[in-house]
Amino acid sequence: MLETSADVVSVGIGVLAVGYVAYEINRRQRKLHDIWDILGENDEERTELLEAMVANGDLVPYTGGPLP
Repeated sequence: MLETSADVVSVGIGVLAVGYVAYEINRRQRKLHDIWDILGENDEERTELLEAMVANGDLVPYTGGPLP
């Protein structure tokens, strides 16, 4: 299968390229998760609290208009 050193080098470079792409995708996913995961581990408790505040009228959902 790998008869010449050029074949070995080509396969090695291909493996490194695929490994780098997989590493880069994982790194970017972690970065985006760290930026956008603002609720953290207690999502359910905080979401219920926010929904209760909206139901009580303490919070008003943002509709895209000017803030009062």
